[in-house]
Amino acid sequence: MSDMVPANSRLQIGVAVLVAAGAIVWLASHFSEASVARQARAQQAQAAAVDPRTTTITLPQRTNNAWEMPVFELKGLDGKRHRLADWKGKVIMLNFWASWCAPCQYEIPDFVEYQHRYGDKGLQVIGLGLDEERKLRNVARTLGINYPVLIADLANPDHAALLPQWGNSEQIVPYTVVISQTGRMVYIHRGRMGDEEFDLYVKPLLEGGSTNAS
Repeated sequence: MSDMVPANSRLQIGVAVLVAAGAIVWLASHFSEASVARQARAQQAQAAAVDPRTTTITLPQRTNNAWEMPVFELKGLDGKRHRLADWKGKVIMLNFWASWCAPCQYEIPDFVEYQHRYGDKGLQVIGLGLDEERKLRNVARTLGINYPVLIADLANPDHAALLPQWGNSEQIVPYTVVISQTGRMVYIHRGRMGDEEFDLYVKPLLEGGSTNAS
C-alpha cells in the first residue's frame, strides 16, 4: 500500500481542512460574541435592579409628596391597622420587602441599627411586607425588627396597586422611599440600601438640613 495521496485528493482534503478551520473560527467568534452579549445583558439587568434613583420626576400620581398620595391602611404585625400618616412629622424610610428576598434580609439588620440609633432623633423605619403574615413574623423575630411592619397581601388588588403607585411598577424588592418631615419624597432606592445612601439622604434630614435630592 502506497502512503502517497493523489494530487486531486490532496486538493480536496486541503479545501476540506480550510473549510473546517473557517467554520471553527466562525463558531468560536459567534459563541464568544454571544457570551459577551449575554454577560452585558446580565450586567445591565443587575445594574437596573439596584440602580438608585432620586425622585427628580413625579410618580404616577404626579406628586413628590407622600401626603398627597392615595391613602392606604394596612394591618401591622402588632395587630393594629395603620396609615402612613400615623408617622407624620418623622423622617420615614418606607421599605418594601419580602421574606423570600435575600437582599432584603441583608439590609434589615442595618435598618434595625438605624432605628435604634436615630429613632430618638426623628427617624421612623416602616417595613411594608409583601408576604404572608406568618413568614413576615418569622423574619421579624429572627432579625429582631424593632420598627413597624405592615402586611400587604398582593392578592388584594388595592394592596398590589401600592407598588406602581409608589414608583415600583417593576415590583423590585427591596425598594425604599425616604420621606422628609414635610412629606417630600427625597430619595427612592432600588435594591439593597446601605450606609452610604443613609448618610447622604437620611442623616441630613435628621440633623435639620436638606439633601441634594429634589
